[in-house]
Amino acid sequence: MVAELATRKVVRVPDVVGRNLDKARILLEDSGLGRIVYLFRESYEEPDTVLEQKPSRGQMVYETTEVTVWIARRGYLEHLPAIYRRSDAVGRNVVRDICFLFEHMLGSVERTLERGHEFYDPHVCDPEFLPWLASWTAFVVDLEWPDAKKRALVKRAVDLYRIRGTKRALALFLKLFTGYEPTIDENTWPFKGFRVETEARIGLDSVILPPVNLAHCYVVTMPIKFADVTPELVIRIHQIIQMEKPAHTHYYLRFHEEEGDVELREYFSIGLRSGIGIGAEVVETVEGEGEPS
Repeated sequence: MVAELATRKVVRVPDVVGRNLDKARILLEDSGLGRIVYLFRESYEEPDTVLEQKPSRGQMVYETTEVTVWIARRGYLEHLPAIYRRSDAVGRNVVRDICFLFEHMLGSVERTLERGHEFYDPHVCDPEFLPWLASWTAFVVDLEWPDAKKRALVKRAVDLYRIRGTKRALALFLKLFTGYEPTIDENTWPFKGFRVETEARIGLDSVILPPVNLAHCYVVTMPIKFADVTPELVIRIHQIIQMEKPAHTHYYLRFHEEEGDVELREYFSIGLRSGIGIGAEVVETVEGEGEPS
């Protein structure tokens, strides 16, 4: 108990009387006060104006101290006939008390409805609504982006949607999500139609590609070495390309190669050269056969 009292922080209660409820909540939370109780009081002041607070301004209290704030409301009673607004000899009104019970229960619903338009504005909506807004135009936001970047891109989501499926859009989205600006070469493909790999096992690792329409093919080159890329980034790049490319197109992803690296080439070319398993030949002498003379 003593240790708990020693670790509690003492804060100064800010002055919120006369302020709007939203501003009062921000001031109280920023000062470190977490236990705040909001009560409604019938008043002709502007709705949601703070009428009274307890503890009063300037007092030094523990951050766990409960702060009560009374908020101005007209109350549901004003919508009832005048006979229900009368109080008894001591100033009590049972109907008014019942109305305030409902007003406290439904107050959060009313506030949500009053600010309903804000949920559709990316500049003022709550951060958790940004992915929902982005999904309206098939746009995806990165959870690691700062809120300011998310809001700016969601605001432009409609403009970005107009260029989806184009070379410009693919390069833009890859740069946004990875931080690297790719090079996209259209109407090209890195392989020919016939390939035999190093093991030269027909039907296993040899490939005979079907005819490729170069008009529907392109190569995406990322300006980063493959050795410096994490598996998560490779998966993200493929996901972005799959989402942004036209459905009928085919792509090949490769990474930057410095000079001196082995270039991608076919190991077997009919009529030119044979290079099956170069440097990997293993010749064993069959028992009973001598070496050739």
